[in-house]
Parts: sequence; C-alpha cells; structure tokens
Amino acid sequence: MTLIADSIKAAVKDHTATQGLICGFAMLPDQQVQDLTGSALDQALAPSAAKVWLHFNARIGSARDWIQRCERVPEAVRRFLLDTDDHKCLERSGDGLIAVISDIRYDFGFDFDPERIATLRFYLDRDCLISTRQQPSSATDQLRTEIKQGRYFDSTAKLMIDLFESQVEKLNQTITQACDTLNDIEDQALAGRMRGQHAQLGVIRRLVVRLHHHFAPEYRMLQRLGRRPPDWFSESDNIALQDLVEAFRDLIDDLTETQERAKLLQEELAARVAEETNSNLYIVSLFTALLLPPSLIAGIFGMNVAGLPGLKDEMAFWWVILGMAAVSSLILLILYLRRLF
Repeated sequence: MTLIADSIKAAVKDHTATQGLICGFAMLPDQQVQDLTGSALDQALAPSAAKVWLHFNARIGSARDWIQRCERVPEAVRRFLLDTDDHKCLERSGDGLIAVISDIRYDFGFDFDPERIATLRFYLDRDCLISTRQQPSSATDQLRTEIKQGRYFDSTAKLMIDLFESQVEKLNQTITQACDTLNDIEDQALAGRMRGQHAQLGVIRRLVVRLHHHFAPEYRMLQRLGRRPPDWFSESDNIALQDLVEAFRDLIDDLTETQERAKLLQEELAARVAEETNSNLYIVSLFTALLLPPSLIAGIFGMNVAGLPGLKDEMAFWWVILGMAAVSSLILLILYLRRLF
C-alpha cells in the first residue's frame, strides 16, 4: 500500500510539474536533444554539461508554483519571471541575464491592435534559459519547432539569439508587406486614382510607429550587450550576437524609412487631393461668374410687376436672350484676356 501511495504521489507531482510547461529541452553534449517533463525538470537543472531551455505559461498556477520553489535560480530572478511589468529591459543579474522583450503574436497584421504584441520574459545563464509568457508568441514557438525538427544549440546564448532572430524575420515580413502596399498606393497615385488610400496609409503609419516603439529599445539593449557580453559567451556566441545587432540595426532603419515614406506619400496624396479640389472649385467659380449676369437679367424680367419693357413686343424674348449671350461672352473675353483660364 505504501509503494502504491508513493507511486500515486510521484505521478501527481510529475503531472503538476508538467502543467504550465509549454516546452522543455536539454541539449546533451553528444548533440542529442531530450524532451523534459515532470520530475525531469529538477534533474535537468542540476549541474551538468547539458544546456537547458524551459518555457512556461505564467498564467498557470502550477507553473508559477514550480518557478517559485526552483532553487536553481536566485529568488530575485524568480520574482522577476513571474512579474507582469512589461517595461523592456536586458540587464545583468549576477552571472546571468534577465530580460523583458516584445514578441509578435500569430494574428498580427495591418489591423494593428496593441494586444497583438506579446511580452516575453527570460533568465539566461551559462547552462539554462528559463522563459515565461502571458500570451502566445511566435518567436518561442519558432524556436520550439526548430528544436523538434532536430536543430541543436551548443550554448544557451545561441538559444537567446535565435529568439531575437525570429523576431527580425517576422518583422521583416511585416515591413515587406507594408512596402508592397506603399508601392501599390504610389502607383495608384501616379495613375490619378486617389480614393481610399488615406485610410491605408494611416494604418501603415500607426503600425510602423508602434513597431518602432516596441523594438527600437531592443536594438539599443542588444548594442549594450554586444559591447559588454558575459564572460561565458564563447567567441562564436559573440560573433552571432554582433550579427544579430547588425540585423536589428537594418530592421530599425527599414522601420524608420517605411515610416518616412508613408508620411511623405500621405502628404503627397493630401496635396494632390487639395489641388484637385481647388481645380474643381475654380471651374465652379468660372461658371458662376458666367451665369451670374444672365441669372440677374432673367430674375429682373421674371418679376410680375407692371411696367416691364417688351411685354407686347414679339421680338422682346429674343432680344433678352441675345443680351444674356452678349454679357456672358463679354465676361468670357475678359477672363481670357486676364488669363484666368
């Protein structure tokens, strides 16, 4: 009975530890990858030559309980991993790194919603990467897919760098879509079809501004990290980090360029619409000037009062029509001589 009870308790403990764990991997020295579940989590975090990545859903109570009692990481780090403050950071914590970064959700698109930018928190040291999230994100899922497909990482630093590289890849796709839309709008504007593009440009500008707001701080943080990486970063880790900084710099430059292009194109469209409106108003003004004297004459002869000339003259109507045409022709000649049309 005691053995059965112990087995039940162990099974319950394993199940509880597994709840809230989105994925867990141990990179073994022989380039084998081991899936981690249940009680294997504590064993994997014991000192060894393996490199471990654990990714938790921080909304699950059992995941929060496991992190709170995990003695492998300092208490301050445990509190950090379970915090909800989304202020971006990437800084030292003892011999490791702690970070809060932005990540793109799967349903991200031009119909931008701030809720579609998720927040990812992680702790990184020489042997382990522990990450938590409140909402689904694409970078961690991309990394999990790569590992399941057989990709091997020989350092935790490369695990972190791959997360950032996934961000760059996803953002580059978004920027490419935005640029394609801008190209279409520009072609339509050159062809004189200027209807509805202002709304599209407004969406693109808001999208790019928000992306710049979320990811430009990451570029600056990675720059600082690249200047002073941890001592346990290998030479290949430092090279990969520098490549990542360059990729982020190009990304931020592209965001800035796209933002400026959308702004200039929006101003150009506004100028073209204003020019077209002014041209239409000018034509209306010319017609008003031409028709005002005939309208005045017609109004005078339309008064039902005694004494109007020509009431008994059969040619009076044609004389009035001739007078209207003559006045309109005179006004047209004056406008032409003054080069008003």
